[in-house]
Amino acid sequence: MAYHSSVYLLLFLPLMWALWALVPQKYRAGVLLGGSLWFYWCGANYGIVWLLGIAAVVWLLGLAMGRTEALCAAVRPALDPPGRKALKKQAAALKRCLLVSGAAGLVLVLVRIKYLPFLLRVPLQWLAENRPWWPQLSLSSITQPLGISFFLLMGISYLVDVSRGAAQPAQKYWQVLSFLCFWPHVVEGPFDRWDKTAPALLDPPAPSYRALCFGVQRMVWGLFKKIVIADRANAFVKLVFDDWTQYSGAAIVVGTLCYTLQLYAEFSGCMDLALGTAEAFGVPLSENFRQPFFARSVSEFWRRWHITLGAWLREYVFQPVIVSKPMMRFGKFCRGRFGAAAGRSLPVWTGLLITWVLIGLWHGAGLIYLVYGLYYFLLQLLGEIAEPHLPAALTAKRETRWYKALQMLRTFVLVNFGMMLFRANGVMALLQMLRRLFTPWRQSLLIGIDAKDAAVLAAGAALMLAVDVLHERGHHLRSELAARPLPLRWAVMIAGVVAVMLFGAYGDHYDPAGFIYAQF
Repeated sequence: MAYHSSVYLLLFLPLMWALWALVPQKYRAGVLLGGSLWFYWCGANYGIVWLLGIAAVVWLLGLAMGRTEALCAAVRPALDPPGRKALKKQAAALKRCLLVSGAAGLVLVLVRIKYLPFLLRVPLQWLAENRPWWPQLSLSSITQPLGISFFLLMGISYLVDVSRGAAQPAQKYWQVLSFLCFWPHVVEGPFDRWDKTAPALLDPPAPSYRALCFGVQRMVWGLFKKIVIADRANAFVKLVFDDWTQYSGAAIVVGTLCYTLQLYAEFSGCMDLALGTAEAFGVPLSENFRQPFFARSVSEFWRRWHITLGAWLREYVFQPVIVSKPMMRFGKFCRGRFGAAAGRSLPVWTGLLITWVLIGLWHGAGLIYLVYGLYYFLLQLLGEIAEPHLPAALTAKRETRWYKALQMLRTFVLVNFGMMLFRANGVMALLQMLRRLFTPWRQSLLIGIDAKDAAVLAAGAALMLAVDVLHERGHHLRSELAARPLPLRWAVMIAGVVAVMLFGAYGDHYDPAGFIYAQF
């Protein structure tokens, strides 16, 4: 039951909102949980067992940490200062043990399901080819549960926040389950924090006409981006990337640009559908995009693209790594051997390397994803190294329009190369595609689409760009529309629905695709 399917939009969503709005307030949280489990069951069937089990583990560990803290608070007044200090130390050690064991267990589950077959494939193949006497071993694959990368990482963030005292632990199992499986974010995110999302999930607000209208408006815009733009670009992209040897360098360049357009329209469109749905139910979710193609550097691009993944890794991986005791010792070693600058920089770069490797592997188990993460690490590293050495005459022009435009163009080119890397069918396919970039243009660029499809795609991309320009300039379009007369508001809404119906799923060349990020 995809977010853009007719079953979801015309059956599931209206029924859930009507039921949620009509039941007494104390039952609304139960309606949201029931709807989330129904949605997950429709998409994963018996994979729901993983979700239920992981939620139970997370709840029990959080509860144990909370009980430890409560017990310390009850015993502390009766102890003398040395006893209080010892008690605090013991409680911290116990909470740390619970956190590490829980987080490690969740990571091991993810590694076993998603990565272990990939990690062991090469050594098992080598043993089979070079050691005939070695027992034949195989690793049975496990069907990857829907959205496991998302709800596992949110479970880890919950445990870390409870351990730090930044969040109060849930007292009941259904509360943690509701947080992890809330249907708008369980498939593709965003990664949400317990303290931001849980209050509205566990004690939902009253229905709001404004929230419903704003949510529906955002869903219509997300449908436009997914159906009119992303799915129409898919026909071109799939043909070029799946059979690149048949096409010229120009076709590969256009295919890469279309893939960038497809991925952005699809992923941001999914986020619009997810956040619009949550907004209609009064639940705040985190923004995941902020006009990424206006970024002036690769690091800024990733602060605007998949924002919540970057924020999660920064808070729960990068920062803990660079302040850890081993990294402190490493920094001290570098300072003694290579100087103060290296002592400051090398630990940070090591933390960046670990973070980018994880970003690459989070997207999938394969060498191409590791290369993808290392590509962005090298770009960011080279950018930081080159920054202090730029000519003063050039850096003085940073705030001029032409210099900003040049930076945006440079970033756009680098990101598109990363998109080619990301979409290529392996490292060897990528290298061969790079070679074919220099083959001459010898055929039409209307591959898999006709002139009408290309016109619709170009018009949709232009409209999406115009909206992003307005957002980048500080406009809040839905709020501004809400201040207009009622007939105009309805006209815009009807025009959006008609555009999706008229220019969406039609024609011989229309090639719908499932949400790309749902597989991660």
